[in-house]
Amino acid sequence: MQSILISLLIPALLIVAAFIFLRQKFDIRRWNLLFQALFFGILSVIVIILLDQFARFMEWNMLRNLKRTGFYSFVVVGFGAELGKFIVLRYIFLTKKQFRGPVDGVIYSLIISLGYTLVALPMFASGIFSSPVKMQFIILYPIANIAFSVITGFFAGLGKLRRNRLIDSLSGLGTATFLHGFFYFINLTDEYTIYLLYGLGTLFISAILLLKARNMKL
Repeated sequence: MQSILISLLIPALLIVAAFIFLRQKFDIRRWNLLFQALFFGILSVIVIILLDQFARFMEWNMLRNLKRTGFYSFVVVGFGAELGKFIVLRYIFLTKKQFRGPVDGVIYSLIISLGYTLVALPMFASGIFSSPVKMQFIILYPIANIAFSVITGFFAGLGKLRRNRLIDSLSGLGTATFLHGFFYFINLTDEYTIYLLYGLGTLFISAILLLKARNMKL
């Protein structure tokens, strides 16, 4: 019960912090779009639920060997989570005139991702997806999803800026899917050295993309 409460509290606090930060740092005139992004981000969890149910039907969620573990981590969790968020970003918000480039992509992707995390994290904590996760997963998963959202949002925004939506969008989706799946995969182990290297690498990538997005805005 404690883990479920924490899994609800962390995303909720991050959502509040994100809206406060955006209000102070950006001149956002259409707040209703951000609240829509949060709502549709919550709905985006449907994709990973459907893939998990299919994996359950095929008994692929029984992680008895490395092959099944890898498949479930990268295809069900990684691809399922990122595809749901990507569909919302690409087909609901990318087409709007307020969505102009990488900065807007990162902002909308962030809010969508936080909406997803608000629902998905308690499900992970309760063991709905394969098995209950460790406390380290509950604490770090929201932060990891922020990093994934930067990657997806940057490339989606870049695609609109360069009129090259398909290649750039798929680049963001593919990278975020791999990193998301790998995050879940390493959380099934106790390899803390890999954990550290992965975390540093992912944060470095997202930080570089944030700086590039900021410079493009300027």
